[in-house]
Amino acid sequence: MTSSRPSASAPVNRQSAEVAVGLLVPPVLLGILATRALADGLTQLGLASEQIFAGDRLPNLNIPPVAPEIATPAPEV
Repeated sequence: MTSSRPSASAPVNRQSAEVAVGLLVPPVLLGILATRALADGLTQLGLASEQIFAGDRLPNLNIPPVAPEIATPAPEV
């Protein structure tokens, strides 16, 4: 026969779930903050390396200015 009275373990399960959530939230938040800090650091590193190597890889090309060509009509066939 089933009783309509809630079992005594229900409050214990709820309390243990609340404790588990309370214990798991700080590491998750710290992980999010650490990931954000790592992403920002890598972005700054990328920008710094871009500035360092900006003129190192490719030489400057001194191309003299060229007068624009006048379009000539195509010969009719």
